[in-house]
Amino acid sequence: MRNPPLAQLAFCFALAGSLSAYIPILNFYSPNWLVALEVIAGVAFLLPAVFSFIRHKTTVNPQSPNEASTLVIDGIFGISRNPIYVGMLLLLLAFVLWLGALSSFIAVAIFYISIDRFQIRVEEQSLREKFGEAFDEYSVRVPRWLIFKKGV
Repeated sequence: MRNPPLAQLAFCFALAGSLSAYIPILNFYSPNWLVALEVIAGVAFLLPAVFSFIRHKTTVNPQSPNEASTLVIDGIFGISRNPIYVGMLLLLLAFVLWLGALSSFIAVAIFYISIDRFQIRVEEQSLREKFGEAFDEYSVRVPRWLIFKKGV
């Protein structure tokens, strides 16, 4: 993937803000506690994942999955194969809830689709080539995101 995930996330934050400001379709109110809960959930996925990569002394750089020295499957990676992207998605969702415009959810959908199709699948192919059967077994056991069918 040419565009780093953080750049994609920043673009989607800007898109959500623009949609809310210029095409505010179906405004709604989200209580602050719900927005805060989404932020906490996002951070609860992001930080442990980054610390796991550091602890296992492997790359955090999503642009170079072939440089991974270890297949990290414990901790938060036992819940999702992509907790960093889950965390990013939750932070974007928190922002959209805070904005309060249904049109902003388009940015959430764009982020999810672009990360899933053009980032995660490329990363998974690299990991499959590097770690073989170990990655295949892991991908059957742990979902790509959170609730979607395992092994997909």
